[in-house]
Formats: sequence, structure tokens, C-alpha cells
Amino acid sequence: MIIDLLIPTVAFLFAFALFKPSLAISRVSGAIDYPNNRKMHSKPMARGGGFSFFIPFSLLLLMLPIALSLKIPLSLGSLLIFLVGFLDDAVNLSPFMKLSGQFLALAVFKFSTELLGVSTPPLLSIIISIWIIFITNAINIIDGLDGLAGGVSASQALCLAVLSLFFNNKDVLLCSLLLWGAILGFLPRNFPCAKIFMGDCGALFLGFTLGCLSSRLLLDSQSILCAISIMLIFRVPSYEAIFSFTRRILKGKNPFRADKGHFHHKLIKLGFTKECTALALVTISLAFGLLGIIMSAI
Repeated sequence: MIIDLLIPTVAFLFAFALFKPSLAISRVSGAIDYPNNRKMHSKPMARGGGFSFFIPFSLLLLMLPIALSLKIPLSLGSLLIFLVGFLDDAVNLSPFMKLSGQFLALAVFKFSTELLGVSTPPLLSIIISIWIIFITNAINIIDGLDGLAGGVSASQALCLAVLSLFFNNKDVLLCSLLLWGAILGFLPRNFPCAKIFMGDCGALFLGFTLGCLSSRLLLDSQSILCAISIMLIFRVPSYEAIFSFTRRILKGKNPFRADKGHFHHKLIKLGFTKECTALALVTISLAFGLLGIIMSAI
């Protein structure tokens, strides 16, 4: 138990210390988010904050006492998805190129998982693939307000860790705690008013990693109850993604092109501050996560 608690603590301190290096990398690479009529910030912002939690997670993951069938696929897949996001932050990839990169990361994750002895029934494999790509983009979609994507992702990582206890999955537990601690180390510099953005490198990495961990938990448990609990844990970004894709398609727009029709935009238009909006949505995410955990505990 002491080691389990030490993992997120070390990840937190590591991520917290990487704030200035992340700023420097952002400036050198040109990963700067300039304001426009769609965005909510008024001055150029560094968007390489994903380095703050990606580096601690990736390095500490290699030291975790978990199965190689999770460690290696997750390391390779998350590295690829992070690079795709970082390229998008630096040079603005087309939606097609970004989605292609996501499928490449998914293919590497799934192929290496199978290669290391974890087989998946064909139908479940398709469902898991769709889920990982969906959650990857869902977290990216809600990354439009300081502290929102990071706060929601932290709540989901924590809830996944607790849920894995009920299904006796030590590997997912340790990985989720590691991710949770790393995100918490980044959030003090990202909560309103943010000093740095996580960028697509951070948002895609978080979505992909959370998707992989939740799908591994589902695959190992083979439980309908686990599936329902996972859907509740990810309800906030899932609903936002579904509504955003539907809204854009009905308007004849590219479903992967950002707009200002998100739920957090609507709350701010109603008079909520950015801080209250972010806290409210993170609280809602935690509430749904708690509901999913309770369902598994009964």
C-alpha cells in the first residue's frame, strides 16, 4: 500500500518540476496557441504542457512491477500518440493526418498486446478499438477551458484506480495511480488562469492512455458491470464528444473541426466564471465516476 501511494507522489513531484522545461520546449518548437475568435484566451500561450505529465508517466511506467503485456504496448502506443499530438501543436496537422496517427498508435498497441500473449475475441477487439479512438478524441474535444481536460482526466484516472481494486487488477491500478499523480502535478499551472496549455500532445495522450487502461480492465474482467461502470466514469467527455460530432455533422461541418458550441461555452455564456465552469464539470465527472464505483461495489 505504501508503494502504491508513493507512485502518484513521485509522479506529482516530477510533473510539477517540468513546468519550465515544458515552456522552453513549446517556445523552441513553435507550439504556441494564438488567440482567435473561437478561443477563450487573449494572449499567445505555450501548448507543450503535455510534456509535464507524459515524461513522468512514460519513465515511471517502465519501473512499475506490472505485466509486460500492458507495459510495452502502453509505452509504445502512448509515445506514438504523444508525437502525433506534438506535431499537431507545432505544425497544425490536418484532421485526416491526426486521425491516421491515432489509428497507427492503436494498431501498435493492439499488435504488441497480441504479440505478448493477450488475445481478444474479434467482436470485443472491434469494440475496444472504437472505444480507444473515441475516448482519445473525446478528451481532446473538452480541452477548451483552463483546467477542464486535466481535471476531468484526473478524476477518471482516480476512478479507474478505485474500480480496478474491485476487479483485482493490480496492473491497471498502478498505471492509473501513476497517471493520476502526473496529471495533478500539471494542474496547478493549468487551472484558470493557466500559465501553459496541455496542447494536443497532452490531450491525445491522456485520452489514448485512459482508453487503453479502461479497455484492459474490461478485457481482463470480462464483466458487463465493469463496462457499465467505465461508461459512467467517462460520461462527461463521452456526451460532449457525441453532441459535438452530431452538431457539426448536422450543420454540414467537419466533425473534427473545433467550434464554440461546447457545454463549457454555454455555461460561460450563462454567466458562470471559467473557474466555476471547470470545477462544476470536474465535480460532475467525479459524481458519475463515484456512481460507477458504487455499482461495482454492490
